[in-house]
Amino acid sequence: MIKRKMFLFLLTFIVALCPTYVALADNTVLQNQAVDGGVINQNITFIDLSSDHWAYQAISDMNKRGFINGYDDKSFKPANPITRQEFAKLIATSFYLDLPSQTAATFADVQSDLWSYKYVEAAKDYLTGYYPPKGKAFFSPDTNATREDVAVALVKVLGFTQKDLQDPDILSYKFRDIDQISYNLRDYVAIATEKSLINGYDDGTFRPEQPITRAEVASLLYRCIKSSSGDQTNGPTLKASVPVNTTDGTYYVSGQTDKNAKVMINDEEAQVDENGQFREGFKLDKEGTYNIVITAKWSNGKSNSITKKIKFEMPGPTLTVDDLPDTTDINTVSVSGSVQDENGRTPTVYLNDKKISTGYSYFSATANLVEGENTLVFKATNSNGKTTTITKQITYSDNGPSLKIDDIPDTTSLSTVSVSGTVQDKNDDQPIVQLNNVKISNGYSYFSKTVDLQEGENILVFKAINKLGKVTTITKRITWTAGGPALKIDDLPEVVTNQSLSVSGTVSDKNDSNPIVRLNNEKISNGYSYFSKTITLKEGANTLVFEATNSVGKKTTITKTVTLKVNGPVLRVNDLPDSVTKSSLDVSGTVSDINDSFPVVYLNNVKISNGYSYFSKTITLQLGANDLVFKATNSIGGTTTVTKSVYYGN
Repeated sequence: MIKRKMFLFLLTFIVALCPTYVALADNTVLQNQAVDGGVINQNITFIDLSSDHWAYQAISDMNKRGFINGYDDKSFKPANPITRQEFAKLIATSFYLDLPSQTAATFADVQSDLWSYKYVEAAKDYLTGYYPPKGKAFFSPDTNATREDVAVALVKVLGFTQKDLQDPDILSYKFRDIDQISYNLRDYVAIATEKSLINGYDDGTFRPEQPITRAEVASLLYRCIKSSSGDQTNGPTLKASVPVNTTDGTYYVSGQTDKNAKVMINDEEAQVDENGQFREGFKLDKEGTYNIVITAKWSNGKSNSITKKIKFEMPGPTLTVDDLPDTTDINTVSVSGSVQDENGRTPTVYLNDKKISTGYSYFSATANLVEGENTLVFKATNSNGKTTTITKQITYSDNGPSLKIDDIPDTTSLSTVSVSGTVQDKNDDQPIVQLNNVKISNGYSYFSKTVDLQEGENILVFKAINKLGKVTTITKRITWTAGGPALKIDDLPEVVTNQSLSVSGTVSDKNDSNPIVRLNNEKISNGYSYFSKTITLKEGANTLVFEATNSVGKKTTITKTVTLKVNGPVLRVNDLPDSVTKSSLDVSGTVSDINDSFPVVYLNNVKISNGYSYFSKTITLQLGANDLVFKATNSIGGTTTVTKSVYYGN
């Protein structure tokens, strides 16, 4: 049976060789069928076809060859349209497509009990179906096959895709009825037009929905078969490539032949793509020289052959050693790599004649180094005794531990300094760290220590020593300048009227947590950073000297001056009348003083206060004007006087 390759071959000649009949515009390759799909008479003279019919020769010749038939009434009905299911059968039978066994129906309206079911299923990849957004696809088997259907079928069977379209706008200027072409099929129609598979009409139309007739089918099929009658007189062209050697027994045969030719490689069929290209892989079991015969055949038996030779010879193991440094400061080195052998067995690997791997493709080992240059010889040996050797050189030089000291200030006002850093050694997990010859490391890579300083310059010598005796030294310098405490006095007024004054402030020292604070040589601090004291001032200027001293004898002094201005008590006499008619009179008032809780009050030099802020007295007036002089005196000599006048008479 001629398979799809023959189908594609015949359709290729539609493009290359078949002229287009004017009345057809152009047609697809079809066969005639009765409307019901039944078998009808062959090799007869059709009663409705005269010798002057434009398709007479094509219909008669195709009928004699048994490719097309007429109807039981001896008619051909050349102008009758072809239905879509008839079109499917014509494609399937004309090009000997494989008819499927009973399978699930692709289309809802073409079930297995329909006469055209197997033909529609065989040709479905080349025919336009209808696929709604939801539900099952349908085929519409009884509707007429259209020019649009023909264009799509031609493009699909020839294997053209969108990438083959050179001019995406070809339909716009070729046909004025482009809007009538189904939108999702326009690329197919464009390719068919561009490849001259189908043309339009003289009036500039394509007529996509116009049915195709039986006569058009017969004419197109006749011209294609006739044009292709001499296409296989010689064998197909053939180019092939085979490697000269293989080391693992595998090789590929690739090449180029004509489209639709069959390729055999040592009697095995190769896959040939739509462009005639092929590539197949093979595996040889034993070493030796082999002949590879590549043959390309037409379906008519014509062929061309090429013979190539290939030699299979297995090499020694494939040995790869991972990169190694030229130099190192570590007394051991990790080596690794991979080994493979084409005979399928993993070779044995040696390092300086010591076995380091057997049975695994990956190997790794640790090599001990001596100071200076070291030669590492890797050797892989397979089961056939074949050996591969790789030599590496590495120089080992021990530079001592890697010592890093964290930043230390050049100067400080603190009596101690914290030093820290890290130490590492590629040959010792726990190198020793010393500071001024005293061990300070604790077995870890990180170390820290608090160091007491002397006033002035201090030299710190850090030394790291590994187990091989290699030493790394770092020297640091730091100068300690001891300062006095930080003393701050809270704001004080320059002038006050109250002889009691609260003083306060803060003191801190980087080298002493409890510096002493004195005021006028009297200790006033209480062991905390904050201090306060209430003092008694003398009238006039008072000098206050604050002095803070730390544990190393450094002092900070602040001097303040506060002036005490003495005022008399605050004296208030309650209102008195200007004149009275009685000889007795009650007087009263209030007195207060910020420096004396009990100021004395006098009336006309007679003491009338009773030790409280409120005072009162009943006095006897004389006839006429009476002057009343109130005087308040505090304990520090401050005096306040208030004078009143009261007239006594009728």
